[in-house]
Amino acid sequence: MNSAIWWIIQLGLAGLGTVLLLASLYQFLLGLRGFQGPRLLPRARALRRFAVLIPAHDEARVIGPLLRSLQAQTYRGEFDVLVCADNCTDATAAVAGAHGAMVLERHDPQRRGKSWTLRWALGQIGLERYDAVAMLDADNLAHPEFLERMNDYLEAHPEAEAVQGYLDTKNPDDSWVTRAIALAYWHSNRFWQLARQHLGLSGTLGGTGCVIRSRTLRRTGWQPQSLTEDLEYTAMLVLGGGRVHWNDWAVVYDEKPLTLRSSVRQRTRWMQGHFWVLSRYGPRLLRAWLRTRRWQHLDLLLYLASPVLMLLNFVAMGLAYVLIAAGEGYSLPGQLGVVASWLGMANAALLTAIAPSLHSGRVVLRYLPALLATVGFGLSWAIPLFSALWLVRDQGRWEKTEHTRAVPLEELRRR
Repeated sequence: MNSAIWWIIQLGLAGLGTVLLLASLYQFLLGLRGFQGPRLLPRARALRRFAVLIPAHDEARVIGPLLRSLQAQTYRGEFDVLVCADNCTDATAAVAGAHGAMVLERHDPQRRGKSWTLRWALGQIGLERYDAVAMLDADNLAHPEFLERMNDYLEAHPEAEAVQGYLDTKNPDDSWVTRAIALAYWHSNRFWQLARQHLGLSGTLGGTGCVIRSRTLRRTGWQPQSLTEDLEYTAMLVLGGGRVHWNDWAVVYDEKPLTLRSSVRQRTRWMQGHFWVLSRYGPRLLRAWLRTRRWQHLDLLLYLASPVLMLLNFVAMGLAYVLIAAGEGYSLPGQLGVVASWLGMANAALLTAIAPSLHSGRVVLRYLPALLATVGFGLSWAIPLFSALWLVRDQGRWEKTEHTRAVPLEELRRR
């Protein structure tokens, strides 16, 4: 190999390594606050009226347990359960009606997907009748105290415009894929969301298990255009001077894909939306940070850039090992790229191993073997990341993730 090209590659690896090392160090330092448990949440005196909005497309197989979990809520205040049956071809509307939900049927095959459904439904329900809107997915289960604890949070934090609840997994033991995803969620809940809550930074909406005040929705409307409407709305709130709050006490259980193929397809859709939100809101967040020096803006910008950092991580490791395989070796500057990549992964693995014990409040070892699965799952991120780069302009290509696990709440509580 030409010596000039060799040194260019080494310097490139050194530059990538420096960026990756700084990003990993930043997240590690923030994540340390995740070791501090959630603050106690006092019980509210006032009762707010909630609209529980559930967008659903052909979810007749799984929506029943969710509606029963809402019927089992301990909340003493008023709440309406509204199911938006979006372009359904199955019995979703009938099942929802049989469980006492108010059903909104939408027929618009040209505008399919969750973001369009929410925009339409929010215009139908009469926001002025409610204090806040809770958003759940049809495959979810709601903890019996979900609404009660959200009401507690809204009273304790009158400034909160949007509150994300704790996202757990209802089927962690179905396959190696669901175990890997469950570990990733427990890690994210503790060392991303809760850590940022303690630091006064913004969390991110997770697409489900969240509550948004009606006054905020009336002011902002529901305007997201991407495949990741939750992330886009988070960016809108932060640019507007607000933030997403995190409520560790309000729990929702979400169904995870059983197979790697389904998971890759789902994550590709997420990355399509993530890259689009980065391109649309990243420059605005950077300008806002330069103007205000508000750390909220820079932290969210770094989060939006995380898929780019993951891509750089794959590139850095790939280049380094190609040089080794070619017998070219690599210099000390080049080693920085590999060292940074491995340090980042070691940090994530360590915190992921600890997360199940922090999640349950006791020492849990049964998920330690699943850490090996997370390595393969982590490497599989290369597929959705690189695929999404080619599809990022197509925000209308919505593909439904099939949900089949009708897990009753009683089974989760026994588990």
